[in-house]
Amino acid sequence: MKEIKKELFFYQAECGDASRIRYLGSDGNYHNVFIDAGYGRTYKNIISPHMNEIQTNGESIDLWIVSHIHDDHIGGIEQFIKQVKTGESNDKINKWLYNRPRRTNQSTQNKNLVSAPKSIRQGDILAEYLESIDKIPQQDIVSSEEPIDLFGLKIFVLAPSLDKLHKLRIKYESDPKLPLEKQEGETVSGAKRAIKDDYHIQLNNFDLSVWDEDDSIENGSSISVLTDYNGIRTLWLADAHPSDIVTSLNSMGYNSSNKLACDWVKVTHHGSKANNSNDMYSLIDCENFLFSADGKNKHKLPTKESIARILRNEHRKMDKHYNLYFTHDNKVLRNIFANENESIYDELNFSIVFSEESKFLRFKY
Repeated sequence: MKEIKKELFFYQAECGDASRIRYLGSDGNYHNVFIDAGYGRTYKNIISPHMNEIQTNGESIDLWIVSHIHDDHIGGIEQFIKQVKTGESNDKINKWLYNRPRRTNQSTQNKNLVSAPKSIRQGDILAEYLESIDKIPQQDIVSSEEPIDLFGLKIFVLAPSLDKLHKLRIKYESDPKLPLEKQEGETVSGAKRAIKDDYHIQLNNFDLSVWDEDDSIENGSSISVLTDYNGIRTLWLADAHPSDIVTSLNSMGYNSSNKLACDWVKVTHHGSKANNSNDMYSLIDCENFLFSADGKNKHKLPTKESIARILRNEHRKMDKHYNLYFTHDNKVLRNIFANENESIYDELNFSIVFSEESKFLRFKY
């Protein structure tokens, strides 16, 4: 049987993010890196059994990257902390990459993290927990051209910029009593019209010349990384602002004539149109795009416009076949393409793949 050198796990996290890299390290041992944890129920029902399996196999969990403070990324971490406190789980995580949202936690005197008041939200709870076990990162995790080398897995931090991280902290340090935003847009006052999906528009009918970037401070603080294992590269874009990804890739020498060749792109912000730009995809040479979304969310993600920007990018090589993977399979997601003619798959040279597994997509190398 062929030895597995690397595996990618994309967990079903509804409209959230939860992933894992398992790989054979340069020391001859298998290592695991988790990236985000979805909601609390994602951890409890899906991730927790995998962590138990990892520990049973005698493997290490070397790193957990927590991109930012929104519930669909960090909620599972709060559940993990609760289980550690109650003895249901063991904390075997060697290292964390996480930017605390406040330089000083608003509840450093709180001793009972499990029953913390609602105003002490997940981002604060994680920061306090990591402080309590002396694993809070001592330096800000911001874009850098120098990779982290983890037993042969190179990790390049592409975002956030130091400026975007400062904006997050300015927002919450100006009012120490301000609770961290748990769900995107919850701090915006006033009624809003219900968001409608854009699935009725055909792929070729989107005007890709018009675009406005996401202005969420929390999304802009997302830790986004490029991982490289023996030339197998994956872009983990979290909910990052694409302009920051463009800046980092440009600084690494990539442009539309010299693209970053990678094997996977975990599409940013679940396929939001405001987080997927023409400029960003002009720098990326990839065949496999992963959408971590179920379509059943108030923001109507993924958007069809984001898919159009990937498939119709002006710098795309049209002879390269694109595969669009979705972590879920349901009527909502299949409805994205319901109004397309069958010829569109040949015209834009792509295929769609919905999850056949009940809990995760898994790819072996």
